[in-house]
Amino acid sequence: MNGDEGMSNRIPDEKVELIRRSSDIVEIISDYVQLKKQGRQYIGLCPFHGEKSPSFSVSPDKQLYHCFGCGAGGNVFSFLMELEGFSFIEAVRNLGDRANIELPEATIHSGSVDGPLVHMKTAHELAAKLYYHVLTLTEQGAQGRDYVKERGFTKEQMEHFQIGFAPDRWDSLVTILKKRDYSLETMVQAGLLGERESKDGYYDRFRNRLMFPIWDGQGNVIAFGGRTISDEKLST
Repeated sequence: MNGDEGMSNRIPDEKVELIRRSSDIVEIISDYVQLKKQGRQYIGLCPFHGEKSPSFSVSPDKQLYHCFGCGAGGNVFSFLMELEGFSFIEAVRNLGDRANIELPEATIHSGSVDGPLVHMKTAHELAAKLYYHVLTLTEQGAQGRDYVKERGFTKEQMEHFQIGFAPDRWDSLVTILKKRDYSLETMVQAGLLGERESKDGYYDRFRNRLMFPIWDGQGNVIAFGGRTISDEKLST
């Protein structure tokens, strides 16, 4: 077990969840991105890739962000981890300080193995493996393979960076997460899935995109960057 995992075992999930609920994602992201209210969402220029037209959306209702240009998405923790390079624990402590919530230094959380935060982490790893498998070994990934070949990516680069492809389907990741008994509601909080407006099901948040895993300092996949390979706008 590495040092960061050891620290994560000393922060109860309920304390982390309290910090998440106490942190307004719009307020946090506004420190980095100029946001403008548009309907129920806030939009701005994505901080993760260069763009001239805003495609970065923040949902105060769901407390999630998503870029329709590069595919980046997640919650308030993953935003700081991706933008600031924080580890998960550093992001939790940073937001805890902002919210004036004190974190215990040495409280062992015996239930951490089954905690939702661990499920979010393992789900990102599972998603990365799925996307890599789709790109390299399936017919669904043929379009992605043509794309990376045209862009000059080598097989070694694809393997080293674990580049993958999210197929143009609504339920590829949903199906696998269901089979592995993941809480799909938790996967929405993790930024991997979306919940239908009718509340009658879930859908893959990433579709028809080349996927680039983003790792923390301990080598854990904590988010994804994505690039659409078509001009077709995705809708939910």
